[in-house]
Formats: sequence, C-alpha cells, structure tokens
Amino acid sequence: MFAVLLLVPGLAFASTPGGPSMAPGNPATLVPRVADGPGLKVGKNSTFHGGAALSIGFDSNVFSESGSRDPRRAAYALPSVWLTVGNRPLRAGVLDSPPKSSGRKVDYHLGVLAGYRLYMSGQPTVWQASKPNIGVNMRVMFAPGRRFSFAVEDDFNFVGEPANFEAGQAYNFNRVDNSAALRFILRPSGGRLSLNLAYRNELLYFTSGNIYTADRLVNGAETETKYRVRDRSALALRYSFHYTYYLFPTLGEGRNEDSHAHRLLGGYVGQLGKKVVLEVFGGWGWGLYKLDASGPDHKNFIGHAALGLFPTSKTQIGLRVGRQFHDSVFGNYLTDVGGSLAATHVFRWKMRLDTGLGVYGRRYAGLPIPGQDTNDITGYTGAPGFVRRDTLVSFNLQLEQPFGKYLVVGARYAVAADLTDFVVEYANGFTSPGRFSRHLAMAFVAVRY
Repeated sequence: MFAVLLLVPGLAFASTPGGPSMAPGNPATLVPRVADGPGLKVGKNSTFHGGAALSIGFDSNVFSESGSRDPRRAAYALPSVWLTVGNRPLRAGVLDSPPKSSGRKVDYHLGVLAGYRLYMSGQPTVWQASKPNIGVNMRVMFAPGRRFSFAVEDDFNFVGEPANFEAGQAYNFNRVDNSAALRFILRPSGGRLSLNLAYRNELLYFTSGNIYTADRLVNGAETETKYRVRDRSALALRYSFHYTYYLFPTLGEGRNEDSHAHRLLGGYVGQLGKKVVLEVFGGWGWGLYKLDASGPDHKNFIGHAALGLFPTSKTQIGLRVGRQFHDSVFGNYLTDVGGSLAATHVFRWKMRLDTGLGVYGRRYAGLPIPGQDTNDITGYTGAPGFVRRDTLVSFNLQLEQPFGKYLVVGARYAVAADLTDFVVEYANGFTSPGRFSRHLAMAFVAVRY
C-alpha cells in the first residue's frame, strides 16, 4: 500500500484550494477534448457547447513502473464526451466575472468531461487496467459585481488509475476527489476594496480497500482582502486555514496524522499594459502535525510568480514559478519547487497548438519509520533522515485542425517522468523503486458544437 502512494506523484495530495496543483500529474488520467465550436445560444446570455471524440493511442508504461521491471506497453482506445453551459467562461478555474456590476443577477459556468481508456491487450492485467475518468466543474456567482455577492463552487473528479505495479483489477488508485467552497464577497467602497471570505470542504476517497488509510476530509477557511490600485490591477492579502482529518488512521499503517495548515500571502495581481498579466505573491506556510511526536512540521517560505503574455490575438504564453507545500497521504507533508511553461497558438490555417513543460523538485518529509510507524517496510534507499526527493518532469503537445465548424482531427503526445533514486524495501523481500518514465501518443477525431 505505502509504496503505491509514494511512487505516483499525483496521489500525494488532493485538490489544491484556489487553483490547480503544481504537480505534473499522470497524463494517463487526462481526458482529451478540443476547443469549443460555435455553440448554441440558450436564453439571453448563455451558450451551450458540447462535443465527443474518439482517440486511438499507445501507452509505453501502463503501470508507471521502473524501466528495470520491463514495463507493460499497450495500445488503447479512448472515447470521450464533454458538455458546458454558462454565461461566463472559466479562466484557470476562476469564473470570469467582472469586478463591476454588469446588471446580471447570476453569472455561472457548468461543465462535464468524461472518458474511458480501454487497453487493447490480451494480457488480463493490462486490459483490467482500463479505467473511466470523469470531471465536473460548477461555478455560480449571485449578484456579481455588487456590494455583496456570494458564490458556490465545486470541482468533482472521479479518477480511474491502475496501480504502479502489475496486478489484478482489485489493486488500483481509483478515487473520488472533490473540492467545494461557499464564498462571500463584500465591496464596501463600491468596487475598489473587496473582502472575500470562503468556507472550503474537500474529500479524498479511494475506492480500493487496500489504501483506505489515505481517505481524508479537509475543512477550512480562506480569505482575501484586495484593494484595486487602478483598473485591472490590485494589491491583495490572502490567508487560509485548512484542517486535514484522516477518516481511518490506524496504528502501524503509516503516518496519516491530522494536521493544521496556515498560509499567509501578500502580493500583486493585475494587467501591465495591453499584453501582459502579472501575479506575484510571497509569504509563509505552517503545516502543524500535533499528533506526530516524531515527525517534522512545515515552517517555511511559500510563494509564486506567474506571467501571462498575449503578443497577438492568436498567441498566449504563460510562465509560472513557485514554492508550495501540501499535506501528503504518505508521510507528513511535501514541498514542490519549480516552474512550468505553457503556450497556445492558432495558425492562419486555423490549426491550434497547445504545449506545456513542467519541472519540479519535490521533497517528502516525515516518511513512516520502519518498526515504529509501520511493520510492512524494513527500510528505504535514497531517503536519508526519512526524507524522499524527486524531480518531476512533464511535457505535452497537442495539435488540432478543424474542418468546417464542427469536425476536428488532431494528435497529442505527453510525457511524465519521476527521476529519483528512492526505493522502498518490504519485509517480504519485495523492493519498489520510484523512478519511472511514461510516454503516451494518440490521434483523435472529434465533433464539437
């Protein structure tokens, strides 16, 4: 159970409040979709978009295993479907409501994306690794831009993922990952000053009984005080508190202790000129594990800088660097330090290119101590002081070529790699190395509206 969680970077923590995590994640759990088509008007201000795609691809490492284990390779088919409706788009997970009142009573966005990866192999362990993946996003803002607004937010994901060793269907990382918030916004000066207060609730639940000790709830509060210094630019102070509660902590099954996390950040967010968007925040993070007498707490700098460039109407470039920490389902906490680069361009013949590269150094602190926190593990390689270090690398490239308004053909290539010397040594003699690399290539045809 424990090596499973250690070897798959995307499983180390649940959804990150306020935005996507900095981890590259597992490309095999991503469902392909294409840019929206013309859409269908629904009512006065809303637009409906929908689409379906069929992808055929190849996976170089179905179980994300070390190269020394002769990883399983397989072709796969991946049908997918998506539906969205709303009167405002989502940008980086945030509803694009203007800070000033537009006269609307409600701004909203609802989206569903679902796919099923079907491995085409005669090996039972491989075709049993076929998994569905489903994502639902909801953003509803009442009285947007007025002196008092409130919003309901929810991101629901069912992630179907095979284990990181070749095994039967019963061993998997299938999980429900849900993050919800109830948000209140007060603008006492009519828009220049805004006070934002939210209640956050998260659930991480593994459907396999083999890793039940990782199931957890997160409850907390998030605040932001923002002062607009000029149009589309503001200074902001952010504070969040999250209490992580493990549902089934068991003595001798690892270090799944409850924790209290505090994050305090201050900085600037806004538009510089007509083609540059900048966000810079820095502060301090505390991760306190009061029930763990032998484990470390996190008390260190956190922050990020994000730059968005729009050199032309058809080109977007995004750069992000930062340092963050999260509670880890194995050990106490982890920190990520690194950056990512993403770009989108539409050529004059309407082909769309999306690409991204991420490189992060990850550090897991407070691994279970053999003989004290767990009897299943006898030792580690590459973990001095019970600290594990990884370098996570991800890359993706997708091309889409529309034919008319509704038909799109394209291709996607993705890479995920964990460069580490870490190895888990078990009492039964089994060893589980953490290093792996995985390549996925696919071609697809899609119909969109």
